[in-house]
Amino acid sequence: MLDDKRNTTANTGFASGGVTCKLGALCFYSSVVLVDSFVLRNPPERKARNRYAQVKPNDTKTMNKIISTLIVISCLTIISCSQGEKTASSENEVSSTVENQTPTVFGINGEDIPIRQKPNDKADKVVNEKATQALGETQYCELGYSTKVEIIEKKDDWVKIKVVEPNWLSDTYIGWIPSKFLITEADQEKQSIGALNQSDYEILKTEHNSAVDNYHVLLKKKEFDKNYVYQFIKQFRKENCTNNCNVNLYDNKSIEKLIGIYPLPDKDYLKMADHLISISTFDATEVRDWYPYQDFHYKELGGKNWKKEPIK
Repeated sequence: MLDDKRNTTANTGFASGGVTCKLGALCFYSSVVLVDSFVLRNPPERKARNRYAQVKPNDTKTMNKIISTLIVISCLTIISCSQGEKTASSENEVSSTVENQTPTVFGINGEDIPIRQKPNDKADKVVNEKATQALGETQYCELGYSTKVEIIEKKDDWVKIKVVEPNWLSDTYIGWIPSKFLITEADQEKQSIGALNQSDYEILKTEHNSAVDNYHVLLKKKEFDKNYVYQFIKQFRKENCTNNCNVNLYDNKSIEKLIGIYPLPDKDYLKMADHLISISTFDATEVRDWYPYQDFHYKELGGKNWKKEPIK
């Protein structure tokens, strides 16, 4: 009779527990998957098995070394990935900050400031091509109290700027000026002349309609400069304009009868040009013209002055 006893192979007869695989991050998948593959091939048991066949000590040590090495590689990869993600995140934040940063707009504390092609006093001035063509003589790009600029570049005591107001100069008024002529909006406010003295001016005429209010104002002061005119109109707006508002400023009452006449005969045009100090329109309130009628037509008619100064 045959013996019913039989020899069984080691570690069989019990079902394996369910296996789940989760990767911490895709960037270290290649190293972690080695550990996961080992676990998948040898899943955890729901019940301990009878160990008829013993694993050799040397095999156990070898396997432990392999697992330990793989774990170390995975940890190093995780750290490297984490640092890379932080660096990328930091770079994105900096880039976002720079892109979202609104450039600071500066005023100009001075008048007739030439824009130069390079950052030094001896460099060539930037030519105003359109004005040169219109007047038939070389005209240069210059800045004054009514212009606003942004800084493009800095070098020592000079800044490369671009005019942003009036915006029609933005494409051509680009170049270098001394940084001392820049002024912040807050400092401009400090230059305010305060409440106007009614003895210093007279409203000659108003022409109001549903779209805009028009003021024609006589400045009685005999001595004034461009900055005073700039500050006067700014304050006049605060005190008188509640709607869209144009302000025309004159230095002589003799032109009162010419207001509203268009076109003006040549003789009257010359007279208006010599006494119309500035025009400030509702859609460009920061722009201040300086004797705007003294233009190329004024010269053609034989005008004797140029921006209040006698033509030599």
